[in-house]
Amino acid sequence: VDAVEVGWRGVVGDRQRNRNHHGRPWQALCLWSGEVIDGFVAEGHPISAGAAGENVTIRGLDWATVRPGARLRVGQVLCELTAWSLPCRHNAEWFSDGDFNRMHHDRGPVSRVYATVLEPGAIRTGDPVLLH
Repeated sequence: VDAVEVGWRGVVGDRQRNRNHHGRPWQALCLWSGEVIDGFVAEGHPISAGAAGENVTIRGLDWATVRPGARLRVGQVLCELTAWSLPCRHNAEWFSDGDFNRMHHDRGPVSRVYATVLEPGAIRTGDPVLLH
Protein backbone atom coordinates (compact mmCIF):
# COMPACT_ATOMS: atom_id res chain seq x y z
CA VAL A 1 0.00 0.00 0.00
CA ASP A 2 1.10 3.59 -0.45
CA ALA A 3 0.58 4.68 3.16
CA VAL A 4 -0.14 3.26 6.60
CA GLU A 5 -0.85 4.63 10.03
CA VAL A 6 1.23 3.04 12.79
CA GLY A 7 0.03 2.93 16.38
CA TRP A 8 1.63 1.58 19.53
CA ARG A 9 0.69 -2.01 18.58
CA GLY A 10 1.75 -1.74 14.93
CA VAL A 11 0.16 -1.01 11.57
CA VAL A 12 -3.46 0.05 12.13
CA GLY A 13 -5.79 -2.59 10.68
CA ASP A 14 -3.07 -5.24 10.37
CA ARG A 15 -3.59 -8.52 12.20
CA GLN A 16 -1.36 -11.55 12.40
CA ARG A 17 -2.73 -14.97 11.49
CA ASN A 18 -1.11 -16.68 14.49
CA ARG A 19 -1.41 -14.57 17.62
CA ASN A 20 0.41 -17.19 19.73
CA HIS A 21 3.73 -16.38 18.07
CA HIS A 22 3.14 -12.90 16.63
CA GLY A 23 1.61 -9.57 17.59
CA ARG A 24 3.27 -8.81 20.91
CA PRO A 25 4.34 -5.18 21.54
CA TRP A 26 8.00 -6.02 20.75
CA GLN A 27 6.73 -7.44 17.43
CA ALA A 28 4.59 -4.42 16.54
CA LEU A 29 6.38 -4.06 13.21
CA CYS A 30 8.10 -6.63 11.04
CA LEU A 31 10.54 -4.93 8.67
CA TRP A 32 12.43 -6.32 5.71
CA SER A 33 14.69 -5.13 2.95
CA GLY A 34 13.38 -4.69 -0.58
CA GLU A 35 16.89 -5.36 -1.85
CA VAL A 36 17.05 -8.70 0.01
CA ILE A 37 13.69 -9.65 -1.53
CA ASP A 38 14.99 -8.59 -4.97
CA GLY A 39 18.03 -10.83 -4.45
CA PHE A 40 15.83 -13.84 -3.72
CA VAL A 41 13.70 -13.08 -6.80
CA ALA A 42 16.87 -12.86 -8.93
CA GLU A 43 17.78 -16.37 -7.69
CA GLY A 44 14.42 -17.60 -9.01
CA HIS A 45 12.36 -17.68 -5.82
CA PRO A 46 8.65 -16.71 -6.05
CA ILE A 47 8.70 -14.13 -3.24
CA SER A 48 7.49 -10.52 -3.20
CA ALA A 49 7.20 -7.65 -0.74
CA GLY A 50 4.81 -8.53 2.07
CA ALA A 51 4.63 -12.23 1.18
CA ALA A 52 6.78 -13.40 4.11
CA GLY A 53 4.71 -11.56 6.71
CA GLU A 54 6.62 -8.30 6.94
CA ASN A 55 4.43 -5.24 7.17
CA VAL A 56 7.07 -2.65 6.29
CA THR A 57 9.45 -3.09 3.34
CA ILE A 58 12.43 -0.75 3.27
CA ARG A 59 14.65 0.24 0.35
CA GLY A 60 17.93 2.12 0.29
CA LEU A 61 19.28 0.95 3.65
CA ASP A 62 22.31 -1.34 3.85
CA TRP A 63 20.62 -4.32 5.52
CA ALA A 64 23.98 -5.50 6.90
CA THR A 65 23.88 -2.47 9.25
CA VAL A 66 20.48 -3.39 10.71
CA ARG A 67 20.66 -5.02 14.15
CA PRO A 68 18.33 -5.59 17.09
CA GLY A 69 18.88 -2.79 19.61
CA ALA A 70 19.18 -0.07 16.95
CA ARG A 71 16.56 2.60 16.44
CA LEU A 72 15.04 3.31 13.07
CA ARG A 73 12.93 6.22 11.90
CA VAL A 74 10.64 5.46 8.96
CA GLY A 75 8.58 8.48 7.98
CA GLN A 76 7.03 9.78 11.21
CA VAL A 77 7.52 6.48 13.06
CA LEU A 78 10.39 5.87 15.46
CA CYS A 79 10.90 2.24 16.40
CA GLU A 80 13.45 0.14 18.23
CA LEU A 81 14.55 -3.05 16.54
CA THR A 82 14.00 -5.85 19.04
CA ALA A 83 14.77 -9.27 17.53
CA TRP A 84 15.32 -11.17 14.33
CA SER A 85 12.13 -12.66 12.97
CA LEU A 86 12.81 -16.38 12.74
CA PRO A 87 11.44 -17.98 9.58
CA CYS A 88 9.00 -20.86 9.82
CA ARG A 89 7.52 -23.50 7.53
CA HIS A 90 4.83 -21.05 6.36
CA ASN A 91 7.58 -19.28 4.39
CA ALA A 92 8.65 -22.43 2.51
CA GLU A 93 6.36 -21.62 -0.42
CA TRP A 94 8.40 -18.48 -1.19
CA PHE A 95 11.51 -20.53 -1.97
CA SER A 96 11.76 -22.74 -5.02
CA ASP A 97 13.47 -25.48 -3.00
CA GLY A 98 11.33 -24.95 0.13
CA ASP A 99 14.39 -23.88 2.17
CA PHE A 100 12.83 -21.08 4.23
CA ASN A 101 16.00 -20.89 6.32
CA ARG A 102 17.51 -18.91 3.44
CA MET A 103 15.99 -15.91 5.26
CA HIS A 104 17.50 -16.83 8.66
CA HIS A 105 19.90 -14.30 10.21
CA ASP A 106 22.56 -17.02 10.58
CA ARG A 107 22.91 -16.89 6.77
CA GLY A 108 23.90 -13.22 6.71
CA PRO A 109 21.96 -9.96 6.40
CA VAL A 110 18.83 -11.60 4.98
CA SER A 111 16.43 -11.76 7.93
CA ARG A 112 13.33 -9.79 8.74
CA VAL A 113 13.50 -7.88 12.01
CA TYR A 114 10.86 -7.08 14.62
CA ALA A 115 10.46 -3.66 16.20
CA THR A 116 8.56 -1.96 18.98
CA VAL A 117 6.97 1.42 18.28
CA LEU A 118 8.40 4.33 20.27
CA GLU A 119 6.66 7.14 18.35
CA PRO A 120 3.54 6.31 16.30
CA GLY A 121 2.71 8.11 13.08
CA ALA A 122 2.37 7.68 9.34
CA ILE A 123 4.61 5.86 6.88
CA ARG A 124 4.29 6.61 3.18
CA THR A 125 6.02 5.08 0.18
CA GLY A 126 9.22 7.03 -0.41
CA ASP A 127 9.56 8.34 3.16
CA PRO A 128 13.13 8.68 4.40
CA VAL A 129 14.57 5.89 6.55
CA LEU A 130 17.20 6.76 9.16
CA LEU A 131 19.09 4.20 11.22
CA HIS A 132 20.16 5.57 14.63
